Order: sequence, then C-alpha cells, then structure tokens
Amino acid sequence: MRLLDLDKPRIVISALKGKTGKTLTSLTIALGLITHKKLRVQMFKIGPDFIDPTYHSSVTGRPSRNLDPYLQDPQRIIDRFITYTLDSDIAIIEGVFGLYDIAERESGLGETERVAELLKAPIILVLDAERTNRTIAKIVKKLSEENSNIRGLIVTGIVREVQYEKIVRELENTNIEALGYIPKDRSIEEIFKYRHLGLVPTLEKGYRRTLIEVLKNFTKYINIERILNIARSAPTLRCIGELEDFEHVQHRVKIGIIFDNAFTFYYPETLELCVNYADRLYIIDSTRTQSLPRDLDLLIIGGGFPEVLAEEISRNRPLLSDVRRFHYNDGLIYAECGGLMYLTDFIVYNNSQYDMCKIFEACTYMLNRPVGHGYVLGEIVHDCPIGSIGTHIRGHEFHHSRIYVRDSEARTYMRLIRGRGLGDGRDGLVKRRTFAQYTHIHPSSYNHIYKIINYAVSRGYSYERQ
Repeated sequence: MRLLDLDKPRIVISALKGKTGKTLTSLTIALGLITHKKLRVQMFKIGPDFIDPTYHSSVTGRPSRNLDPYLQDPQRIIDRFITYTLDSDIAIIEGVFGLYDIAERESGLGETERVAELLKAPIILVLDAERTNRTIAKIVKKLSEENSNIRGLIVTGIVREVQYEKIVRELENTNIEALGYIPKDRSIEEIFKYRHLGLVPTLEKGYRRTLIEVLKNFTKYINIERILNIARSAPTLRCIGELEDFEHVQHRVKIGIIFDNAFTFYYPETLELCVNYADRLYIIDSTRTQSLPRDLDLLIIGGGFPEVLAEEISRNRPLLSDVRRFHYNDGLIYAECGGLMYLTDFIVYNNSQYDMCKIFEACTYMLNRPVGHGYVLGEIVHDCPIGSIGTHIRGHEFHHSRIYVRDSEARTYMRLIRGRGLGDGRDGLVKRRTFAQYTHIHPSSYNHIYKIINYAVSRGYSYERQ
C-alpha cells in the first residue's frame, strides 16, 4: 500500500436517461481535446458495457476502461481510474443511464453519481432538446441546487440555433454553464443506430473514418476551452492503494480467441491477460478461419452477435467441425453468451435456422425482448475452470436469446442468486472440458482468465491433435 495522488483533469458526462446522446457528446469532446488541444484523452465507461468503449477507442486510439460500482468495490474503482489515467492528460468518464439511476436496489446513490463522487469529478449533463428549450434549463437548474458537482450543460438534437440561445439565456446568473450543443443531423443516425443491446459495435461496422469526420464537424458547436477548464477544477484525487495489477502465471499455454465481427464482446483486460499468459496467442475468425491451430491448449469464445452473421458462420463448416473435434479430443473450451450460442446445435433468427458447432445438444432461439439483462450473482456448484465449489461470481448478462437444452451429458455448474442465465436459477453448461455460460465476467472483478489457465495446467493442458 502507498499514498498516491492524481492531479489530472477529469469530467463525467451524464444525463437524465439513456439514449440522449451521452456517447456522441463524449466522443465529440474527446476529439475536440485531441485535435484542438493536442491532449492525450483516456475514456472510461460506467457500467458493464462492451459496445460504447469501442467507439471511445476509435476516437482516442486507447483502450477504454469500465468502472462499475457493482462489479468493483470503491477502492478498486479508484485504483483502476488512477492506473489507466496516469499516462494521459485528461479523463472523460461516460455515465450509464441517468445520473441518479441505480442498478443495485440496495444502493442509495446512482451508479454515475457514485463514481463521480468517488473520483471527485465535475459533472456535465447532456439533455435532448427535441421539441423543448427553456424547460431543459429549468430542469438543470433544479438539479444543480441538489448537486453542486453539476457544472455544465450540453444539449443534443438542436434544430435551430435560436432554440439553443433560449436555453443559454435561461442559464444566465446560475452556476451552470451552457457549453454547446449537438445539432440534429441525419448523418449520425446511421452511425449511432441501435440494435437490441445498444449501439452497433464499431468493429462490425468499419465506420471509423466516417465517425471521425462527423465528430470533427460537431466540435465547432462545443466550447472545448470551457470544458477543459471545468475538468481542470477537479481536486487532487488522493488515496491509499496500489495500481491495478493481476496475478502472474508460471506456466504458459497456447490460447486461441475467436475474435471477429460476430464475436467482439471482450474487455481490454481479458485480451491483455491472454497476451500476458499465452506462450502463443491465435486470433480466429469464425467466418473465415478453416481450422484451429494444431498446438492449441485453450479456446476462448466471447460474446457478440453471432445471430447477425449466422449465415456466414454456418457456411464455415470446416471450422465448426474442427471446434467440435477439439471438444471431443478433450480440448479445453471456455465461452460466454454468444460463445455459448455458437456451441449449440443451431441458432434460429428471423425465422431461419443456422447450424452451429453442435457440441451441446441444444437449440438457440432469438427473441424480440430481453431474456436476461442486468447484473448476475452466481455460486459455483460444480468444480469448473473459473472456480471451485462455493465460489461466488459477480458478472452481468445481455441476451435476447433462450437456449433449450436436451443434452443428457451436460450439466449446469452455477446457481444464480441474481440473474436469468439459462433459466430456473441456473447458468453455465459443462460437457467434457467445454464450459460455457451466459454470464460475462470482468477480470477486475474476478480474474477468471487466471483461473482458467491454472485449471488447464492442473488438469493437463497438452493437447495432441488426432
């Protein structure tokens, strides 16, 4: 333990609710700071989000990190923030939902409010101005009376500048600054369109150049200088702690990761740990790679949207067959959510059926409404790679699918205290040395990658292809 001070500018971008333009505004500010002030910007996302951080990284060129009051205790949040901000000039923290919205019913603070308080970061609110003007200013003034940490306002969806000017006049003689606006623009609708789990991942779309051009145009409507001054007003963040560090392993394994346009749900820490722990790391494309590496010890399949590219995935029969062969030759497989769907017999999406790996005798059906959406608390009830019996796992789930299992060889290994999972209070399917669950795990909450590597070593991970 050591005394650690961080004197870095920082701001939290929040709102009254979701889908009001927090991500768009955060990215515009970040690009403005990079292009006009030549600053190194580190971005963070509050909550268990895989998608928004991909947009952050597209703009900053740096991995965006998650800060989550449910998955990480307060000290862990501070340690993570300091660790990943040290080599930057300024930090932008994008909130989740509304400022006071909570994910855990026992909490007295909203998730975004709680993180802002922990990090002593001033708050800038983003509000949608569609079909309104002065009412927005009235709302913000009332909120600022209760929370002096709210320092500024940016409005989105402005049709005419006169609309914004009315808001500015209403905020005169208050401690809330009008910091600019994002005009209503059809060019952003395609880039920032929503799918059932949120924004479409940037890796899948390949829109980075278009995104940057659109954001560059928007920076002229934002007062970057004033935002920087507000960020600089954040007091020194002092804590007694250690920079975030992960366990080290003595043994090295050969790891394969299915990472492509269909499987993008990996936290940066997960990938970084795989790089650190692997003797050799293979990146596998579910639609193009024809076979697994012959010396593979461990295959990891993250979440994503396999249903969207199900036709391309099902066409790649050589890889599907090779993953199945790897399983039956006692290769070690770990999968989450979309990866679990990939290991079933087939996926039914838009009234069409697409063959998958056929490891678990089960079928996946995509539904229009969320089946599991939120935080998970589970207890391991059968020994598995991520923990021994009695281990408690905090994670999260985002899925619109339901899996019907008819596999007599498979069993579940996690009892859910909170969450939906596979249903009936259970999650996690195991068959031979293949383990898959709906629950996503963040390594800063629980280093499951370290556990999986040790499991591979203790159970004998050397795999000879047949």
